[in-house]
Amino acid sequence: MVVFVKMKRMKCQWLPIGFLLLAVAGCNSGGGGFSDRKNSGSEKVLRYCLAANPTTLDPAKVQDVDTMDIINNVYEPLVNYDEQNNIVGVLASEWKVSDDGTTYTFKLKAAKFHDGAPVTGKDVKASWERSLSKVVNSPIADTYLGDIVGAKEFSNGTATELTGVKVMDDLTVEVKIDKPRPYFIGKLTYPCCDIVPAKLGLKEISDVKEAIGTGPFFISDFKPEQRLQLKRNDGYHGEKAQIDGIERPVVKDAATRLIMYQNHQTDLCTIEKQDWKKVQDDAKLKDQFRVIKRPAVFYLLLGGKAYPPFKDRHVRRAVMMAIDRQRICNEILKGVPIANRWLPEGILQGSPTHDVLPYDVEAAKKELAASSFKTGAVLPTLELTIRSDNTDAKFIAEQVTNDLKKNLGMKVQPRALEMGAMLKARNRGELGCVFLSWYGDYIDAQNFLSMLLMSDAPANYDHWSNPEFDKLCGAADLEKDPAKRTSLYLQAEGLMLEEVPRVPLYHGVDGVLVDPRVGGLRYSLIGSLPHNKVTLK
Repeated sequence: MVVFVKMKRMKCQWLPIGFLLLAVAGCNSGGGGFSDRKNSGSEKVLRYCLAANPTTLDPAKVQDVDTMDIINNVYEPLVNYDEQNNIVGVLASEWKVSDDGTTYTFKLKAAKFHDGAPVTGKDVKASWERSLSKVVNSPIADTYLGDIVGAKEFSNGTATELTGVKVMDDLTVEVKIDKPRPYFIGKLTYPCCDIVPAKLGLKEISDVKEAIGTGPFFISDFKPEQRLQLKRNDGYHGEKAQIDGIERPVVKDAATRLIMYQNHQTDLCTIEKQDWKKVQDDAKLKDQFRVIKRPAVFYLLLGGKAYPPFKDRHVRRAVMMAIDRQRICNEILKGVPIANRWLPEGILQGSPTHDVLPYDVEAAKKELAASSFKTGAVLPTLELTIRSDNTDAKFIAEQVTNDLKKNLGMKVQPRALEMGAMLKARNRGELGCVFLSWYGDYIDAQNFLSMLLMSDAPANYDHWSNPEFDKLCGAADLEKDPAKRTSLYLQAEGLMLEEVPRVPLYHGVDGVLVDPRVGGLRYSLIGSLPHNKVTLK
């Protein structure tokens, strides 16, 4: 809902919608100006750290989970998920759908932006046009807004307005989509669909003064590579925040983040899998430790554009079967759930038509021998890219590198990149193999299959193409009968597991420390909800 990252938000790279406890990276005094709660006198400020510098201040461009958590407290969409995983109105007070499933009519609440200006239908249309514009150059807007009539024409510059969105009056907007799509309303929960003032025009939000939303908090200060601060929006249209603000120092060292939490300088801290046992064995920390399942899949993207051997299905299948995924899950990551299918728990009922390929060295060698390369020694060196600020990723890269060398004779070179640089390189198709994650942006199999892997999907960074997969997903995306729709997606998932455009490693689960003084954290299956109901003792 993007990415080791979202993606997504779950997307691109997210994931979710960004989930606070997934985005949290602990804390570190190296954040520059970060104050110790015990000495600051600001007991009503929630403190938790960012593992990397926020990649953007613009909801149209966000792809990573860490930044998404900030965005979701500052900006708002028309609709979002609640704690029961139902889609409810946020800036929309109500909506209706036409009988043919192609027209949505939204009534807006009497909400105001952070600068006091009222939210109108013109802002809705202008926000979506802005996300789709070439000037902003959003890497994900077409994925979430592309179903709207006229979206393609507007984004490529052949139309001057988004014709599928009509402003009926100040508080009424009509949205026409190209075909009936059961999942469309879920797409509108993604940040690129958030509403910003029309007066911003078609430019990227790069300054705090331009970061004007309607959320329960606004950005009061941002020093890149140091910290970002949010303050309560006292003019919020909903339930006003009970805390004064949120402080997010940028901290890149996981060990220091844990120490700062232990010193009561932070309120939340996500724990690297390597440290789970240490925390669970600590008498003071074990009762503050929470393990939470997430609708996410962690995987290796196999980029055929940057590494041509991955265009050969035999090579992809060989790589899949040569990696000891069970050891990664049990020994390296201390018990995370292995991905026995692509879709995480809770997304689609039933089993795919084919099982995930097992760890089988001999079968892997046979697959490679059946390829045009015959042996791993013939293959060019594979560069395995990971996120530089993630300790778990480093251990996983070591295991994958060793497995492919030992079992297939492949030459693998790990490389660490900062989050923003990694996402840009991925988006350009420059990475042969990269460790990523996808957090669901909305609760639908379409979000994990069609959106990521259809030949023309904007998020298909693997550049994998399979006509049968496209046919199955294309039919499922439009099918109104739930049983038929499920059957089609299960067939598509099974085909994907056979073809292996991506290597699923494990499904999402996070270990999080929460200080006893924190109450009111809320989440949906997709991720964290804004912190306006958080309390601090």
